[in-house]
Amino acid sequence: MPELPEVTVIVNSLNKKIKGLVLRSIEYDWPKKFYWGKFSIKDLKGAEVSGVRRLGKVVVMDLVSRSTKNKPTSLQTYRPTNLSILIHLKLTGQLIYQDKQSLRFSTSSADLRKTRIAGGHPLPPLNLPAPNKTTRVTFGFTNHGYLYFNDMRKFGWVKIVSSREDEVKKAIGMELGPDPLKMKFEEFRQRLKAKRQGRIKKTLMDQSVIAGVGNIYSDEALWRAKIHPKRSIVSLGEVELKALYKGLRESLQISIEKGGSSANSFVDSGGERGLYLSFGKAYHMTGKPCARCKTPIKREKMDGRSAHFCPACQRLDS
Repeated sequence: MPELPEVTVIVNSLNKKIKGLVLRSIEYDWPKKFYWGKFSIKDLKGAEVSGVRRLGKVVVMDLVSRSTKNKPTSLQTYRPTNLSILIHLKLTGQLIYQDKQSLRFSTSSADLRKTRIAGGHPLPPLNLPAPNKTTRVTFGFTNHGYLYFNDMRKFGWVKIVSSREDEVKKAIGMELGPDPLKMKFEEFRQRLKAKRQGRIKKTLMDQSVIAGVGNIYSDEALWRAKIHPKRSIVSLGEVELKALYKGLRESLQISIEKGGSSANSFVDSGGERGLYLSFGKAYHMTGKPCARCKTPIKREKMDGRSAHFCPACQRLDS
C-alpha cells in the first residue's frame, strides 16, 4: 500500500494537471466502493478543482462552487457547500489523467508519458489505453480531460464528502494523527509517550498517532535512529526520540525527492519506478550488509508485520 511519499508524488502530479479544471461528469461501475453520502452528481457538476492534497495515505481532491456573479451556464449553479473527493488506492489502485491531446496518443510509450500522468500500481500496465476493464470511476472535465481511477482487485474506495476537515477525517474511517512532515518535535514526543508500553515500530505505523507512515518508513526511520523495532517507547531516551524524529522526516523527504519506493510495484506519474529503495538502509535489505557496520540486515516478524533492522546497530538491550 502506498505510504506518505508515494501518495505525495501522485498528489503533486495531479495538482499540475487538474487544479482549476471544472467537473463535467462522473461515471462509475463500483457502487459498493463509491460513497455519495448525502450528495449526488448534480452537486459536483460545475465545481472547480481548487487543489489536490494528501491526508495520511488518502488523495483528497477539493472542489469549490462556481461563481454565479457572471452570466451562469447550466454548469454554473450555486452550491452552498464545498465538497471533497477522497480516493484511497489501497493495494492495486491507479490514478490516470489524460486530456484532449493525450486521447490522440501514439503507440509509443515515450509519447504517452509526455501527454498524460499516471501513478499507482502497474497492474494492469499503466501504459494501456484508459478507460479499460479495471476502470471503476471516471471523472470528466469541461476541457475534455478525464481522471480515471483503476483498481483491479477493488480494495480501494472513493468518497464524496463536505470539505469541512472534520467531515473529511470522519469519512476516512479512522482517527488520523498529525502529518510527520508538519508536526514539531514536542508534539511527536508527546504522542509517542502517550503509548508508553507500546513497541516503537508498531506505534509509528499507528495512523491515529502519526498519519502516513507504514512498514517501509518505520523501518528506515528506526535504522537511522539506531533503535530496535521491538523497543518499548518508555525505554527511549530524549536523544533517541530526537534522532527518531529526524530520521523519520529525512526518510520521507528523501523518498519524495526520489519518486517514492517501488518495493510493492508503485510507479510515479510518468510510469517510472520510485528510486528511494536504492538509497534505503533497512527495508527489503535482508542479508545485505548494514551501511554503518556491515552486519547483515535481519528480517523478523513483529506484531503481524515484517521488520528489517541491523542486530548490531539497533540492539534490543539498548
